[in-house]
Amino acid sequence: MRFVDLDKLRLPTAWLANAKKLQSEIEALSTIAEKLAHIDANPIWQDKTLFKALSDLMNGKCWYSEAQDLMSDRDVDHFRPKKRAKNLNNVERDGYWFLAYDWENYRFSSIYSNRLRKDKFSEDDLSYGKGIFFPLKDGTNAALTKRQLLDERPYLIDPTKKTDASLVSFNSFGKVIPNVPKAFLWDRERVSASTTYYHLNHSPLKEARKKMWNRCQVLINEIIQLCSVDDRTLNDDIRIENIKKELIEMSSEHELLSGVVIACLNKNNLSGILTI
Repeated sequence: MRFVDLDKLRLPTAWLANAKKLQSEIEALSTIAEKLAHIDANPIWQDKTLFKALSDLMNGKCWYSEAQDLMSDRDVDHFRPKKRAKNLNNVERDGYWFLAYDWENYRFSSIYSNRLRKDKFSEDDLSYGKGIFFPLKDGTNAALTKRQLLDERPYLIDPTKKTDASLVSFNSFGKVIPNVPKAFLWDRERVSASTTYYHLNHSPLKEARKKMWNRCQVLINEIIQLCSVDDRTLNDDIRIENIKKELIEMSSEHELLSGVVIACLNKNNLSGILTI
């Protein structure tokens, strides 16, 4: 998972003005039922100009999975569900109506991450995906205002937070692995929950990661082989530099599955080339 910098997001002026107006309206309503009806009547997260702005931020990639598919639809996901939220035990609670029109709560997502879907390439019959799941750690109270969000301890990893995105890594088989020591139990629980609720081990996605890892490993092996030659030539040095440049480009935040490239470089003790 790559960090998504919301400071780089350029939102449409007209959309922002409308969102501000709708926020004032919903806050003035008295009951939850009225607020939810207001949300149903004003799905501004479906606005095409907003959709394009969110898509452009990471070059059309899903912010959760880093995948991109021209023949698959995308959603603007409410990170904290707007109407109803569900805990790990499937018990529902009120959603975060006060964030329905808040762009800071939006995440650009593939359908397989945002909605409940079965893995048709797997033998199990389980459904994966976020849906309205937004579980909190035991003892944590759900926020009732935006200020109270800082007191929540959500299970789901937020790609717009650097410390969250850095928790997710991958192995050579394309599977998600936690990027923290075994002693970091809470962080590992969060990676496990996020893998399930973002459908991060969807079979085609794992296969794509595996292919990306293998492509990266081939380049790394070539560097190692060239660096091991005693009579290395100028052409060898040029080739080494070109491979490094290629790996750096592959690791760009805008490239597909670039988190796999970084994981492969880390595994081979070559992450230092990314500072070049």
